[in-house]
Parts: sequence; C-alpha cells; structure tokens
Amino acid sequence: MNNHEKNQLIIQEILKWKENRLLPEEQCDFLLALYTKGGEIEITNKNKNWLSTWKKLHFTMMLMILVSVIFLDYYYQLAGSVGAGILSFVFFINILIWSGTGKNASRRYRYLFISIQLLYVLQLSICIMDTFGLGAYNNFMITANGIGWIVFGYLKKLPVIRYLGAALTIGIITFVVFFKYLG
Repeated sequence: MNNHEKNQLIIQEILKWKENRLLPEEQCDFLLALYTKGGEIEITNKNKNWLSTWKKLHFTMMLMILVSVIFLDYYYQLAGSVGAGILSFVFFINILIWSGTGKNASRRYRYLFISIQLLYVLQLSICIMDTFGLGAYNNFMITANGIGWIVFGYLKKLPVIRYLGAALTIGIITFVVFFKYLG
C-alpha cells in the first residue's frame, strides 16, 4: 500500500468520523486539510451517493406505507387484520434491510429508522387492538408504547427515543385528561 492509498484510507475514516460526529467538526476539518494538503488529494467516495439515494428511497417508502395504512384505517375503516398484516410484513422487511445496512449506518439514519419502526409497532398494536374489539383500550396501548419507548431508549442509550416516548406519553395523557374527561 503506497502513501496515496494510505492517505485515501485515512481521509475516508475522517469523513466517517465527521458524518457520525465522533469528533467535533472543526477537528475533522483540520485533519482533512492536513491529510489532503490543501485539497491536493482527490476524495473518492463511490458508494456514498448510491447508499444515500437508497436510504432516502427506503425512508420514503416506509413513510408512504405507514401513512397510507393509517389513512385507510381511520378514513375508510380498513379491517384491522388487513392493516396488521401489511404493517407486519413491512416491519419484517425493514428489519431484514436493517440487518444488511444497520452496522454501517450513521447515527441520524439509526435514529430515523428506529423512530419509524417504533411508529410501525404503535400502529400495529392499535390495529391488533381494533381487530380483537378492544378499541376502547387504545389509549392504554399508546401509553404503554410510550413507556416502552422510554425504557428502550434508556437501555440502548438513545436519548432521542426517550424524548419521543416521553412526548408520546405526555401527549396521550394530556389528550385523555383534557378532551375525554374534562371536555
């Protein structure tokens, strides 16, 4: 391995550090300027554009399916078993995709993926509750999901998930107290 290849490898690592925020941005910029010698070394990143496009397409599809199932469920009274089947299928497909790309994913991608998966679990639990005729207990199920998100965020050391769980739990409790019992 010659010096040019070593520098390319080091530059790629610094770019990954910068993307994942393992070092402050100023230090990464300094190291990049140091190793590129003011821009003399060409930075090649062949797979990044393709992977970035793939991630955007994946998130778009995940959100479209989730929103369409929610829309069909609440406006056209989609059968709970059909909604649960669609959500379960997409949930497991997403898990398979995650197993292939999750290890090399940036922190932002991980947070977005886990957040959307938790929304899938929330909607899936609501569909299952409706299927078994327990729709009156949806507020309890949503609160349990919020508490589960808080616990999951605490165990996996993901503060964003804890905050989302807290916001969901506070939101549903506020809804129940102010609109169901006081309104």
